[in-house]
Amino acid sequence: MSSVVGLLLKGGVANFLHSLRDYVERRSLAARFPPGVFLWGARSRSSLYVEGVKVLLYLSKSEYGPGGVVLFGTLERPVELRERYWPEGEWPILLPIRVVKFARGVLENPDNPRAWKLVTREILAQLGLKVLPGPQKIDDKVVEEIVKLM
Repeated sequence: MSSVVGLLLKGGVANFLHSLRDYVERRSLAARFPPGVFLWGARSRSSLYVEGVKVLLYLSKSEYGPGGVVLFGTLERPVELRERYWPEGEWPILLPIRVVKFARGVLENPDNPRAWKLVTREILAQLGLKVLPGPQKIDDKVVEEIVKLM
């Protein structure tokens, strides 16, 4: 059985902003994790959620812009979440991500998504990656190319 080399996770800006505030301010749920861990969620367990797998987080298009890859890191051990955490949707599987890199502008302007320099869907398509619904396996070479552009 081959191991997953990378994952593209998706989500919305409102939930990302919520987790980003928690990440920066170390309040709420993030205070239970070591510094440098960003919290994301999933609807259900998946065999793709393996501790140590490389993760890129893609935000969907919104009123703030076209969307794109906003974060790169490695997945820590997923855990069940028994409380509501994000403002939009129910995400009972907590995916703690050890952050390696944010897209340019995210930490400098955490409340202004328009100032972020994301790797957009168009750029991903140029790299041969079509964004599909749900968690998506991606080749390690593509992960490296995306990280270089962040």
